[in-house]
Amino acid sequence: LFVAFVAVQVAVLFGGHDRVLETAGLTYAEYARSGFWQLLAATALTFAVVGLALARVHPRTAGEGLVLRILLGALCALTLVVLASALHRLRLYEDAFGLTRPRLLAEAVGLWLGLMLALLATAVWVRRARRGLPQIAVLATAVGLLALSLSVPDRRIADRNVDRWRETGNIDVRYLAGLSADATPALLELPLPVREAATARIRARLAD
Repeated sequence: LFVAFVAVQVAVLFGGHDRVLETAGLTYAEYARSGFWQLLAATALTFAVVGLALARVHPRTAGEGLVLRILLGALCALTLVVLASALHRLRLYEDAFGLTRPRLLAEAVGLWLGLMLALLATAVWVRRARRGLPQIAVLATAVGLLALSLSVPDRRIADRNVDRWRETGNIDVRYLAGLSADATPALLELPLPVREAATARIRARLAD
């Protein structure tokens, strides 16, 4: 099923700006969201199949065990292809309209799912890794949340939008004005009129 899905959807999975512009009725938002929902569905199915296989299937010979590991490993690898597609679609969306908090969160979720799939693939091939898998997954999730917080999300959002402005001349000042004061260092790199508009609400909040 996954091989057929990737084969049929290969043009859609990694279509670029031309794919969005040439497809009637397809917007960047729809393109990115469809990829994200496909990713969630594929990942949920993969975790269910691999989890049941590891818990219920007991190979009688070494050959059967090898075939099982190859099949489950291939399933994880194909799911990573869907993950790469979802992140690619999201990046196209960001290139067209800029980075926002929801888009940054979707990007973080995609990377977290990739890590979980890597751990799952490790458990498929290394039997001893299965016992500590839940604890490792919880620890990795906690570290990921801490890293996301310490990365100062609003500053990252502002930095990427300012970089996009340098390349395209387009910027959503209204959205940037709603960010926290963490975004200020990046916003100060904008020219004066744009900078004043982008930091007005921040300055007003700090004054209060």
